[in-house]
Amino acid sequence: MAVTAAGTPYVESSDLVANYPGASLSLANRVDQVMQAPTQNAQTGTTYTAVLLDAGKTVTLSNASAVTLTIPAQASVSWADNTQLNFLNLGAGTVTITAAAGVTINGTPLTLATSKGGSLVRTASNTWTFTPTGGGGKVLQVVSVTKVDTFTTSSSSYVDITGLTATITPSSTSSKILVLTKVSVNTASADIVSIQILRGATAVGGGTAVGIRGSATSSFYGAASGTGSLDGNYLDSPASTSAQTYKIQCMTSGPTTRINTTYNDSNSTLVTRTSSTITLMEISA
Repeated sequence: MAVTAAGTPYVESSDLVANYPGASLSLANRVDQVMQAPTQNAQTGTTYTAVLLDAGKTVTLSNASAVTLTIPAQASVSWADNTQLNFLNLGAGTVTITAAAGVTINGTPLTLATSKGGSLVRTASNTWTFTPTGGGGKVLQVVSVTKVDTFTTSSSSYVDITGLTATITPSSTSSKILVLTKVSVNTASADIVSIQILRGATAVGGGTAVGIRGSATSSFYGAASGTGSLDGNYLDSPASTSAQTYKIQCMTSGPTTRINTTYNDSNSTLVTRTSSTITLMEISA
């Protein structure tokens, strides 16, 4: 009686009829082992190499540091056709899926952030396809800041609007950051007010500057004591897992532009104070 690479016994043509009962019992015991085996393989180290018995199970990986998950070659493990391997990251560290020498893994990104999972399917010898669980386009986190106090400027070049700054730390380099802004403005005369979004020191989401005409996310042309809202949105690709700080700047062509208040700001029940916001959303790839 022989056994497979995974340890399952089987009868060969050279076996005697007298061996059949024993072979049958061994096979039944092996089936019981498989049926009773845990469906989860919990790993807590920073490295792990998949094994044959992982097929059909969920391998959980949990470590505060980065984890490297390696898929070995066919010469090392006798993977069956259409083998499926399932992985789930339960730790704070990012899991990176790597291919051993001679192995090809199709699909991107080959990383799993915290609480994210994915599956690998063997499509040919030494060839696998990776599919993240759930796909992309989901909101992973939201950071929002609302400014409720006032701000004034007479600058004809961009200056920071105090209190309209927000910071977000992407969980993956493939994530997008959706930036949403609303700025309540008031002009003293027929002035032009413009805003722009900055990531760090880099302006993003603005139009293309031509000649001496500059770039802006949004502009407002106000009449005397005109009030309006400058809104903007931009899908940014920082390609980083470091903290990203976004802020809003403004400039004006007139003597004074006011944020969150009217020109005269008189103490009247008909005169209101408004708010301005900046919201950041991490969107999965």
